[in-house]
Amino acid sequence: MYGLYQIVLFTIKDILYTLKSPFFLLILGIIYFQYRKIGEMEKEILGSRKNSLIKVFTSTIFGIFGGTIASIIFIYLGIVINPKDFIYILVAAITLSLINPRYMCFSYGGSIISLMNLIFGFPKIDVSSVMSVVAVLHLVESILVLLDGNRNRVPVFMEEGTRVIGAFNMNRFWPIPFVIFIGNDFIFPVTLIAILGYSDYAISTYPNGKTKKTSFTLFLYSLILLFLSKTPSFLYFSPIFGLVGHEFIILRNKKKEKSGIPLFTPSIKGVKVLEVLPNGIGSKLGIKTGDILLTINGIKIRDKKDIEDILFMKPDKLRLEFYNRNKGLTIKTYEGNNKEYKSLGLVIVPKIPEFAIVIQEKNSWRKRILNKAKRTN
Repeated sequence: MYGLYQIVLFTIKDILYTLKSPFFLLILGIIYFQYRKIGEMEKEILGSRKNSLIKVFTSTIFGIFGGTIASIIFIYLGIVINPKDFIYILVAAITLSLINPRYMCFSYGGSIISLMNLIFGFPKIDVSSVMSVVAVLHLVESILVLLDGNRNRVPVFMEEGTRVIGAFNMNRFWPIPFVIFIGNDFIFPVTLIAILGYSDYAISTYPNGKTKKTSFTLFLYSLILLFLSKTPSFLYFSPIFGLVGHEFIILRNKKKEKSGIPLFTPSIKGVKVLEVLPNGIGSKLGIKTGDILLTINGIKIRDKKDIEDILFMKPDKLRLEFYNRNKGLTIKTYEGNNKEYKSLGLVIVPKIPEFAIVIQEKNSWRKRILNKAKRTN
């Protein structure tokens, strides 16, 4: 127990010291750039984007936590890596992220570099160590997805036939400073930095349920990959499994979402809530994703315009009747400054797609719809 305490203390001190390095700031800059790109989608849907600096800050906090866990595992397993091996992986991951943000994941960069070594003999790396690092980092990622993958999700709209359905696009990135042994003849601990990324979407599953399932799948993937990478007779299989297995998880998730029954479809009565914005009236009244707003001040709600018309009148109070998927029929009253009545802070699923811009995605099974409105009530 004393040994574990010493390892944790040493790890945290080294990680905190690394936060001041220019390279760590460069990693934060890359993550900030990715969040800025995602922010454009937020602006289209919500009328404004969330502060990217806040996203980077929260990602860093969780990244430090994940790096501490990774460091403990690396030290206990005695995994040793050559610094240049890690640089190869990081360069590959950053390059792949320019093609698609989800390719920032080390499973792609590490597996590709390892396969190049096994097939062409270049670059000169220790495949077992590299793939062990990839496995441990994905073990950490499974934990971060469970704890933080649902944060900063972006509601989006899609067209399915003649109706509009709601969905969630989830993208999260974490800077992971971790301690690991490096060297060849002389081995010593050093702090390195990785980037972990999570990209997913939820159509037929609630976002929190989706992150739980994804986390469990990633955890199993990590254990299998770690076993393959530490077993010499399976060395050639480890980068193949690392690449193919990770892509299989992504494609399997997409297939399940496509074949599943969409949760966020237009409601026959009232309007269905896709997302509840922080600090809005809806949030204060306890409205949740998936709830159905039925009436406001006794007036039946059929679409967004009904909400806008009621709020335009600036009533003294708001009496909302909505159906909660857990509590059933619920009635809440809000009495506040009627200057707040510009919006309920709710993103609702529209019943007709006429207000939207339809963007055709190549080889897509659905068309993605981005709202033109400055804000969805």
